[in-house]
Formats: sequence, structure tokens, C-alpha cells
Amino acid sequence: SPSGLSGNLAIQDGRDNLYIYNLDSSELRFLTTGYDPAISPDGTQVAFNRGDGANNGIYVINLDGSEEQKIWGEGEILRSPKWSPDGKSIVFSRLAGSWKCYDLGFLGCKTFKQLLGDFPFLVVPELARQFLDDVDRLEIPNWGITRVNADGSGGFRDISALDTAVAPDWNEAGIVYQSSAGINITDDPDGPETRSVIAEDWDHDPDWQPNGGFVLFMSKEGSHWEIWRITPDGGGLTALTRPVTTLVDELPSNVAPAWSYDGRHIVYLSSRRDDEDNGPGRLGVLGEGGGVMTRYGVAGTWPVSGTVTKPPGLAETNVFP
Repeated sequence: SPSGLSGNLAIQDGRDNLYIYNLDSSELRFLTTGYDPAISPDGTQVAFNRGDGANNGIYVINLDGSEEQKIWGEGEILRSPKWSPDGKSIVFSRLAGSWKCYDLGFLGCKTFKQLLGDFPFLVVPELARQFLDDVDRLEIPNWGITRVNADGSGGFRDISALDTAVAPDWNEAGIVYQSSAGINITDDPDGPETRSVIAEDWDHDPDWQPNGGFVLFMSKEGSHWEIWRITPDGGGLTALTRPVTTLVDELPSNVAPAWSYDGRHIVYLSSRRDDEDNGPGRLGVLGEGGGVMTRYGVAGTWPVSGTVTKPPGLAETNVFP
């Protein structure tokens, strides 16, 4: 195994197979089929989802592949399960109806409430009719975030969030998620107000450092994606990955960042080849020192969750030899 690394990574390949990669032994072991695996805080179980007919649901399975259990199967399109810090609950996103908006082309699709904020003159009925007369109104699938008990005993509760809430991640300071309004933070109890972290377009897949530290996310920059870090209050915006050169046929992307449970390391997927051009996805780890990416490993896999430890001073390491 790579020097200094220990623990396990849960990964998914392009055929929706889930694997456990042991960093101590370099063993890659098939676990089950599904999507979006997430290892429990104590490292003994993996949560994941399936979305095909009667199998639709949120599942947990022991790390050794035993005792697979569907813990929730009601509702359409359940995705992106993540564990609570104490391991007793699981948060996930689910299809929660739809919402209607006006298609304004490059300005995006806006609800009437958003239009009133952007164009106050629409409060005059005649002006509103003229402005919206030829604008198409679209019906958009809406997503919400929900929690259930990890042992399958119920505990269903919707969590306060903005429209199109997806990709939640839960730690001791709250729940971060992605929405049509950017990246936001909310809490588990009923009734809290959600607050904005960053409200830019194309900021996706947030992952929050344990104990309320930095929020990771991936952001689209033209044709490619890069990984960024920001504080929960929206400060300290920092690019953790950048193109090494633009003199390539196609710029590679760096996506799907996830913190280790000790908050010292980041696993992610890069399509950067050794010659800096775009290629197949390979896993890598960034250490406390950050740094740019070098080489990664097995193509066609990407990180979703893991427990990784290594001593400080190693800025980055190949996960696979």
C-alpha cells in the first residue's frame, strides 16, 4: 500500500458496483451493487442507494459484505446517503414534487417570487403580463433532504432546505447541501433557517470537514471542473486544484472531493493524465498541505467516502500503485 496511508475507501465503478479498498493491504474487494456509498463514522458499515423498481431505497451493509438491509424505500429517486456524526441517522436527497419557473434563457429559470426580487416593476399587473406574455413556463423536478434512522426503525423527517436540495453532508456543525441557490447550510432539528455559504452557479457536491471546518466543493470553469475550499461563513475561498498547463488537447477535471473522518485528508477523482492532458478518472489523496495533483490509479472509479489516515508532511499520495 502507499506509504503512510491506512483505513478503507468505499468506491463505485462505472457499472454501479461498489467496492472496498483497504489502504493497509492494497486489497480491492467487491461489496455489492448500488450507488453513492458512504462509510459509517465507526468504519463498520456502508450506506448506499439503489434506484431500480422494487429495489429502490436506502440501504446499509456491513463492511465485510454481510447483513445488507433496506432501511428506507418509500418515495421516488432516493440518492446520496450520508451518516450523522453519531452514526445513528442517515440523511439523503429525494424527489419531492416539482416547481414552476419562467425560462429566461441565459438568466436561468426563475420563479415568480424570484422575478419580483430581480424586476420589481412586475408588481404592476399590466407590466407583468407584458413581460411574461411570451415567456415559457417550465415545471422542474424538486428535490428535498430527509433523514431516517440508520437501523431501519423509521425516524423519517424532512429537513428545512431550499428548493432543489441535493448532495447533503452531515457533521457536528450541521448539514451542508447544494441547491439552485448555491451551497447552503441547515440543521437537523425542525424549523431552522438555511444559510448561504456561496451563491454561485456551477458549485456542486459539497463535503464538510468534521467539527465544522472547511467546506469542499467542485466548480465548473469552462470545459473542466476544479476543487475548491471555503469556510462555512463564505470566507477563505481557495482553489485546491488548478490546470498545470493549458497547452493540451482537453483540460482535465478534478471532481467528487470527500474529507476523511479525521479531517486531514481529501479523496477525489482526477482525469489528469501524466502528460497533463484529459484521460480516465483515477483516485488520489490530498494531505494537510494541499498541493497539486500528480498521478492516481485504477481508471473508472471515483471516491464517495472513506476513512483515511496518514502523517502530516505528505502533500499527496497515489491511492493505487
